[in-house]
Amino acid sequence: VWATQVRFYQPQAAKSAEGGITTEYMYRVPAPTCSILYKTCPPRPGEWDVITLFVQPLAEDLCDVWPWMALFDDETPMTDLIHFQQTIFVQDRSILENQIPGLLPLDPGMEIPTRADLTSVAYRRWLKRHGYTYGAQLVAQ
Repeated sequence: VWATQVRFYQPQAAKSAEGGITTEYMYRVPAPTCSILYKTCPPRPGEWDVITLFVQPLAEDLCDVWPWMALFDDETPMTDLIHFQQTIFVQDRSILENQIPGLLPLDPGMEIPTRADLTSVAYRRWLKRHGYTYGAQLVAQ
């Protein structure tokens, strides 16, 4: 699953960013438990920072997530980079942990998607097409 040419404004796109900018993203899901985010790099126009998340399922509704980052930033101390990314991950984590239903719905009738959900819809169709059901809710209840 690929999503390209995704653009939106961010007040601080990276720790090294000064002020808000419109950031371009590409999302890639090469496997059910791995996602890759490419984003434009504020200090190096034309280059991409890369953030990958490796998900380790522990149960159908519980997982550990292992991040890997490749960032162009020669000035920010490593601890500041880590803290910046952890702040973002914690915001995302609270959204995911409070998601209802707890399992990923694969039945298209279970939700009403919006344009912002196009990548999620493509991912769910891809999972269903490949018979991947672990951690998924297959039919509406």
